[in-house]
Amino acid sequence: MTQAQQAIQKSEQAQMQFEQAFQPYLHLRLGAFENMKIVAGVLSSMDKTYATFEVVLATEKPIYIVDTEFGVISCGRTNGYEEAIKLLVDEKKIDLSEARTVNVPVLSLQQISFMCVETSHFDHC
Repeated sequence: MTQAQQAIQKSEQAQMQFEQAFQPYLHLRLGAFENMKIVAGVLSSMDKTYATFEVVLATEKPIYIVDTEFGVISCGRTNGYEEAIKLLVDEKKIDLSEARTVNVPVLSLQQISFMCVETSHFDHC
């Protein structure tokens, strides 16, 4: 197997892991910080290591990201309120040395579900 094929296979495995872990939350459009709380809570429930950051990519606005073993997850623009959780495929372009560490409260899965219910109720009203 060539290096290119190995890279593609690794990328596909990372995407599958991401989708399996976050499938219940991928349809949500919440605030970026709430998304980061979801990602941190889900990863903690799986005993996975991660780090949370605010970073500016190229000429874009600052975003919240979570660096995980299966890739970098974007939680959305720091001032965004209808943001999606997504795996960034070009994580090599992210320079974490320029990133600002963000402290995120770690929620249990039950707390996350309550947060999602509250948000949907608020959006509905």
